Amino acid sequence: MKKAHILRLDGVQLRLRLTVAGQRTLRERFEQDILQLILEAALDAERMAALLDAALNWPGSGNEIRSGEELFDRLVDEGWCGQEAFGGLAFDIAAASGLLTEEQVRQLKESMAQAVDHAFQGLEEEADDDPFPAA
Repeated sequence: MKKAHILRLDGVQLRLRLTVAGQRTLRERFEQDILQLILEAALDAERMAALLDAALNWPGSGNEIRSGEELFDRLVDEGWCGQEAFGGLAFDIAAASGLLTEEQVRQLKESMAQAVDHAFQGLEEEADDDPFPAA
């Protein structure tokens, strides 16, 4: 059986993987390196949907869901949200596709979590410093 990231959604098992053909399609569509696209997918719904589309549609995947946009929307309906959730999924797909090691995925997930925490901490500090707080 070919290596893939397994995702369970509503009792359906999906096998996600980026083949070389899928990587080439993404690289040509967005005119950027595949690793850069994976990093940016957490911040960009269009890139994430395209990444999911390519990861769903590889020969022998057997996936019931074939549209990256549909999968994205169903994940949101299941409660997925934010950079950490979608970025983590993009990194897991990259690892299953031979683009990242498990250690690199762990480090990227930790870095993303720290960056998100730092960003929201900065927003909270700005709100505390507001000279005109809302009544």
